[in-house]
Amino acid sequence: MRSIFKLSVLLIVIFWPGYINAGEVKIIDSRHYSNVFGEMRNYRIFLPPGYDKNPQKRYPVIYFFHGWSQRYFGITRGSGFDKGNDNDGDNIANFVAEHDVIVVKWDGFNLRPDDEYYLRPYNISPVETYRQFPIYFPELVKYIDSNYRTIPDRSHRAVSGLSMGGFMTFWVGGKYPHLISAAGNFCGSPEFMVGPRKFPVEYRHIDIYKNYNGMKLRLNFGTKDFIRCYHKDLNRIWTQVMDNYEYEIYETAHVTCGLGEMFEFLMKTFENSSPKPKKWHHIDVYPEFSVWGYNVNSDRDFPGFTILENVNKRGFRTSVREFLTDGELMPFVNLYVTTTPIYGKNREYIVNDINLTKNKSAQYIIQSDNIGRLKIPLDGYLHEIGINKKRDIPNLSLASFEIDNMNWAAPMKNEKISIKLLNKGGIKVDGVRAELNATRNSVNIIGGESEFGSIAVNEIKNSKTPFIFYVNADSIEIVKFKLVIKDKENRKWSEFFEVPIKVSQPEFKNIVIADGKRFTVARAGTSKTTISLGAGNGDGAANPGESIAILVNDQNNYWRTYLYTSDKYVNPGGINPRLSDNWGSYDHVGGSAKYSIPVISSDCPQNHIIEFFAEYWLPDYPDHIIKRGKVIIKVTGEDRTPPQVRWVKIPGDNIIQAKVFDGGKIEYVKATLRYRNDPKKIFDIILNDDGIDGDRIKEDNVFSKKISEQKFGLYNVEIETADFLGNKSIGKISDIFTLY
Repeated sequence: MRSIFKLSVLLIVIFWPGYINAGEVKIIDSRHYSNVFGEMRNYRIFLPPGYDKNPQKRYPVIYFFHGWSQRYFGITRGSGFDKGNDNDGDNIANFVAEHDVIVVKWDGFNLRPDDEYYLRPYNISPVETYRQFPIYFPELVKYIDSNYRTIPDRSHRAVSGLSMGGFMTFWVGGKYPHLISAAGNFCGSPEFMVGPRKFPVEYRHIDIYKNYNGMKLRLNFGTKDFIRCYHKDLNRIWTQVMDNYEYEIYETAHVTCGLGEMFEFLMKTFENSSPKPKKWHHIDVYPEFSVWGYNVNSDRDFPGFTILENVNKRGFRTSVREFLTDGELMPFVNLYVTTTPIYGKNREYIVNDINLTKNKSAQYIIQSDNIGRLKIPLDGYLHEIGINKKRDIPNLSLASFEIDNMNWAAPMKNEKISIKLLNKGGIKVDGVRAELNATRNSVNIIGGESEFGSIAVNEIKNSKTPFIFYVNADSIEIVKFKLVIKDKENRKWSEFFEVPIKVSQPEFKNIVIADGKRFTVARAGTSKTTISLGAGNGDGAANPGESIAILVNDQNNYWRTYLYTSDKYVNPGGINPRLSDNWGSYDHVGGSAKYSIPVISSDCPQNHIIEFFAEYWLPDYPDHIIKRGKVIIKVTGEDRTPPQVRWVKIPGDNIIQAKVFDGGKIEYVKATLRYRNDPKKIFDIILNDDGIDGDRIKEDNVFSKKISEQKFGLYNVEIETADFLGNKSIGKISDIFTLY
C-alpha cells in the first residue's frame, strides 16, 4: 500500500518574514529563546485549515526531526518533504491540509565554534558542543503548548523524523515515553555516539527496546536504502520482544517513504493511545534524568547507562553499566532514585535492598517527604528494591535465570532453564509456584511449571525443577517469556524476560589468539590497521591471567570477534571488556562492529577448554554480512600477566582513582605523581580498594586515595600495580592531571 496526498491548489507565498500559505495550510517560520541552549532556536510550524477560523479548537501535534544537511526551513541538498510537489506530493503540508493536526519541525542546526556552517545536526557522532537536543525537546514542547492551540498531553503528541532525524525520533521517544504516545522513524540511523560532551556513549536502538512502555512505534525504510541492513538487524530483535512495534518496506531509497501512511499511523495512535504502564523500564545515557515522575540523580562522569527495570509502587531494579546489554557494572557511581509522589506524606516505609551482584541484602527505613516521595540511595551494582509498609504482603520478582549445563541457549533442541525468585515484600510467602509462557509461536513450552515452596523476606530461591522450552526456528535470535508466579493465597505476580538464542554454527578453525602482540587487522570494513590486542606474553597461546582477542582469518584479513560464553573462568568478577570498530567511513551510517577482549581467570585449570560463540562482520556494500560460529581454545601455562589499568582520574575533590583489573587478586596499586614544573618534585600514594579514605566502594577494582595535603599544580602520573602472584607493571598515564 502506498498513500499519496495531492491537492489541486496554487502555492501562494505571502511575502513577509516567516509566513507561507500553502493552500489553506499556514506555514510559519519562527523562533524562541531556549534556556537549555542559552540561545535563540528556530522552528517551522504547519497549522491546519480552520486553525484561525475556530479559536476554540485544539489539535494534536507531530514533532518532525529533519536529517543530515537539512534545516527547519527546508534543505541544503537532496529532496524536500515540506510542501507542494516535495516527495511526489506525499509531504507534510499536504497531509496537514486534510487532517486536524499541527506539525512542528525543530532545527537540528549545531554550529561548531570554528565553522561558519555545519551540515551534521543534533551534536551526535561525534559529540562536539554543549547542545543536548533530547534535553531541549521538553522545553520546545512546553513552548509550543503555551503558544499554540495544542492538546497538551502525551496521548496527542508524537515524534517522527528522517535518517539522523529518525535516530532522534527513537532516541527522544524512548527518553520521554511520559511525553509521547507514538514514534515514527523514516530510514533512521541505528547507532551514534551521544550524550554528555565529556563522556559520550555508543547508543544503539537495538538494545533499548524496553524504553518504549506505553508507546507505539513504526519504522519505514526502503529496499534501496543504504542503511537497510541495520534495519533488518533491528527487526530480527524488536519483532520478537515488542508487541507495540511495526515496520513497512518500500521500493525506494533513503527518503521519507510512505510519509502519509506514517502520519496516519500516528493519528490513529492519538485516537487510541496506550495508558501509562503499570510497570515500566527505562535506560538513560545521562547521569540525571526524569521519567514517569521519577527523578534519577548520580555523580556518574563516565560513559555508561543507568537502568531502571520493573518500576512500580512496590519497588524496582536498578544498575549502572558501561554498555548494553551485559556491560560491566559501575558500582563506584552514587545513585539516587526519587519516586513520584505515590506514598503517604511524611510516613515511614521499609526498604528491602538486595544487592544481586554481591548476594547481600539490607533492610532500612526511609521517610517520605511532605508530598509523598521517597528518595532511595544506591550505587551502580545490580540492586533489587522492595518498598513496603510494616507487615506488607509478599512481593515476588525474578532474581535471575540460567541455561542449565550449557554456555548458551540454542534453537531446535530442548533447553532447560533454571529460574530464581526473590521475595522483596514484607512477610514470608508460602506455596510459591510459577508457570512459564511463550510470547511467540516460535517457542514451545515443554516443561512449563515448577514449585519454589516457601520464600522468606529477602530470600532468593531456585525452582525445584527446571523449566524446558524449545525454539522451533533457527532464524530466531532472542525469545521473550512471561513468567506468572502464584502463592498459596492465589496472589499473582507477572514478569517478562528475554533469553538470547545462539544459532548452532560450525567451528571457526582458522583463528589466531592475540595476547599482547601487534597484528594487522581489518578496520571499518575495507581498511586495515596495525594495533596491539590483548595483554599477555604474546606467544599466541591462551594462558591464565591473560586478556585475549580472537582473530578469524577470512578473505585474507584478520577480523576481530565479539565473543560470548558463560564459562566461569572467563571475565572473573564481572569484568567484560568490549571495544568497537566503527564502520562509518565504509557505509556512512554510524554503526560499529563490536569485539571482545575477555580476561582468563588466574585459577583457570591446565588444559581447560573454553567454548565461545563468536561473530564478526564482513563487508558487502552497502550491507554487512554477519558471520557466526564457535571458537574453541585450550588454556595452558601460568599467569605471568600483571594487572592492567583501564583509566585514571583525579576529580575536583583531589581523590585519585585508578580502575585496575586482573585475572586474580590485585595485591597493590601505587600512584607516582610528578610535578610538571619541577620533574624532581614527586610523591607516591598507595591506593586502596577498601571503601575508606576516598574509596567509594569496597572491592570494585577502583583503587582510590584522598590527597589530603594541598599540592596545587599540573602533574604527570605513573601507576605501579602487582597481583597476588607477584606480576608487576609500571606505566605512564598520557593525561595531565590537576590538583587543587
